Amino acid sequence: INEVLEEVKLTPVNDFLTKFPHMLSGGQQQRAVIARAMILRPKLIGADEPVSMLDASVRVEILKLLRRIQESHNLAVIYITHDLSTVRYFSERIFIMYAAKTVEKAPVDRLLSNHLHPYTKALLAAIPDPDPKNAETFRDIPPGEPPSLVNPPSGCRFHPRCPRAIEGLCDVKEPPAFEPEPEHFVECWLYRGEGDAGTA
Repeated sequence: INEVLEEVKLTPVNDFLTKFPHMLSGGQQQRAVIARAMILRPKLIGADEPVSMLDASVRVEILKLLRRIQESHNLAVIYITHDLSTVRYFSERIFIMYAAKTVEKAPVDRLLSNHLHPYTKALLAAIPDPDPKNAETFRDIPPGEPPSLVNPPSGCRFHPRCPRAIEGLCDVKEPPAFEPEPEHFVECWLYRGEGDAGTA
């Protein structure tokens, strides 16, 4: 236990062994969660929104810690987030999901530089731009609400909110995965005929 607490920088260890969660800061709580997972010496860690409620400086510390642990223990990490500004730092491949379906997947740099699915475009447009010149730039956010997962819409699940939906196709038939460029898959009828990958 001491070794793991030292690895996640909860030091001096004796100061943290007897503390309850409410006595720790948000960053310390995340470090404790990571330490708890590492005690089991896993090969895979699922990190679900690990930095969502943390200040910017603490976010960077936690991401660096996860990356360091990933490299030193040769771990696979499934990093789940709605904050796409952090994925480039941490991930090799990215899967974009909408209503429990993967709509686009590719190596991170490729997807972030050439996003194809209309939902991916909307998701990336929602990332705040720190440049004051772009403060007044209109962000094209899709109208409506996410669909019910109990009773999802027919066809593409994004079609009720999609500005580029093709009537009679997107609302009727679920798209397969197309591969318009190597290792870049998109489930969108806009890319039909561009490397049908079936169920890639």
